[in-house]
Formats: sequence, structure tokens, C-alpha cells
Amino acid sequence: MRRGVRSVLTCGLALAGCNDHRFGFFPGTESDGTFDPSTDSETIGPTTLSPTLSPTTVSPTTVSPTTVSPTTITTATDTETTIDPTVTVTTSGPTECGEIVLPAVVPIHQVDSLQAKGDDFSLSCGGIGGTDLEVVWTAPVTGRFQFDTIGSTFDSLLAVLEGVCFGGELACDDDSGGNLTSKVEVDLIVGQTVTLVIDSFGQSTADVVYNITQVPVADECPDGVFEPLVPLTIDGQTAGAANIRAGSCNGFESPEIEAMWSAPFDGLFVFEVVEADFDPVLYLLDSTCQGGELACNDDSNGPFPQIAVPMFAGQQVIVVVDGVGGQAGNFVLSIHEG
Repeated sequence: MRRGVRSVLTCGLALAGCNDHRFGFFPGTESDGTFDPSTDSETIGPTTLSPTLSPTTVSPTTVSPTTVSPTTITTATDTETTIDPTVTVTTSGPTECGEIVLPAVVPIHQVDSLQAKGDDFSLSCGGIGGTDLEVVWTAPVTGRFQFDTIGSTFDSLLAVLEGVCFGGELACDDDSGGNLTSKVEVDLIVGQTVTLVIDSFGQSTADVVYNITQVPVADECPDGVFEPLVPLTIDGQTAGAANIRAGSCNGFESPEIEAMWSAPFDGLFVFEVVEADFDPVLYLLDSTCQGGELACNDDSNGPFPQIAVPMFAGQQVIVVVDGVGGQAGNFVLSIHEG
């Protein structure tokens, strides 16, 4: 019996378009702060909260990630393949799916065959009645990845499913790779497991060439602009954002989001994460996203970071919320007088 893939609506924004918890700073900032009358002028800087969301393609599941180590390809059925003691891929589905588990590395160039394969999936972009091959893979880092069948010599279709075999369809393509091959791009967070389904247009016994590569992501910074008010409380989400920068105190493996804020008057200001469902890192950059680091903190306020810096009226900083060891998730950020 054919096992159909759950139908999923096409998403215009990856990670954001199909997810109620988009990465970035959320609107609805709570504040009872006011301007200092002596500095309520054009030198203050931005006066509206206007977060910008980066276009993406998937809705990732937040995990507690860690750096993974390469392993060999596993072809056993109904087994548990451990890539790292904390990142495990379980292949306990039917024999037609989950037999091939790739190492959690990138890039990958692989050749397999459709010989003796069945017709197990119906993809949103086609493949009904075609022979298909399924491959399980876990993202070794947070980033954008290209999955393609470039190099294959048959008419292929390609889909990426969330999790092992039975998850929702994150992306699907027929001929974008050229010469009847397929290509998709998907944003994933470190430790996120997906299933690559390679289907054929009609029955086939051809060899399948497929590739997984990481795609550079443009630095769209800042994600938002905060009003120059104190106190200020903002909630946000880092899961699914790009991992482009890091602070001197941590944040090398995790995605991060940034916002610009201007001091409303001269004073000492405290920036702190007061709630989070992951291990956050906080740092400030001088004036722009390319500015020097003014301060960086990991765990000075219990498990959460806190920074206190003196600023003059109108001085701009980029507030960056990052994470430890690939972690990402929801947080609440507070800015107030020291």
C-alpha cells in the first residue's frame, strides 16, 4: 500500500512562513518608558519597532543541539544510529524508509540506485507511480542547505521531510536543477534531522546522484529597530536565524538576531535576558553590525546574560542575542537604567 506524505501548503517564507514562532524580535513590545525631554530631538535615532524577517523556507523544531561528529553510512533496518551521544537518529520505520542514514557532515556527494526500490511516497510536486529512494540526514550546523540530484541521468523529483520518514514536507521540486534534475534549499538548525526523498518520473532502476551542500546566507542585520525608551521589554526567537557572527564570550555555533537601540539620555543602561528556553549569550556592537564589540556576557545573572554600559544621549548600539553550543529558542530581553 502506498504511504502518502502529509500534504503541506507551500510556504513563501522559510522557517517563518510555516511557523507561528518566527525568528526575529516580535512586535508588541511592552514598555512604560518615556523620552528624556531634554533629548527628545532628531539625534535620538529610530523611533519605531520595525523588525525585519529574513526570507526562509522551513519550520524547524527547536532542539538542544551540540556539535556532531562524522560517522559511517548505516544501512541496517530497525536500528538506532548514534551520530553523537546527544544526537541520535532512529530508523525504526518500514523497511522501505530509513535504511540509509548519512553521516552528519557537509558537503555530501553520494551515489545510490533505484534498483529494487518501491513506490512509497506521493510528493506534492509529483512522483505518483515512480520509484523512490529515502535518505536520513542530520544537520551538523545551523544554516541553509542545498539538496539536489544534479549529476543524475533520469527525470528526478526531490522532497525534504521533517524528521525520520513521517514528517511534514519542508520543500519539494521537480526540475530546478536543470537536465530534469531537482534542487531545493532548506534552513535547518544544528541537530535537526530530515529525510531526503528522491523520486522518479515513472518506474526507474537508474543510479541516483545526490548532493548536500551548505549555502552562504546574506547578513541581513539588524533584524529590528527598538524605540529609544527605557524600560523596554522585548520577546524574540533565534531558532532558524543565520549563524553569521559571535561574541568574544561565546555564540560561535548558534544562530543570532540583532536589533538597533539608541540611548534616550546620558546614563548607565542594563541589557539582560530575563527569560529563555535555551542558554543565551548577549553582546553589544558599537553603532552598526560591523562595529566593534562593546561588551559580551554569557551567565552573569544566573543562567542568563547581563550587561551594564554607560552611554550618551543618542548613542547607537546593536544588541545581539546569541546562544551557546548551537542552542536557539525563545527569549525575553530587557533594557533599563542601571
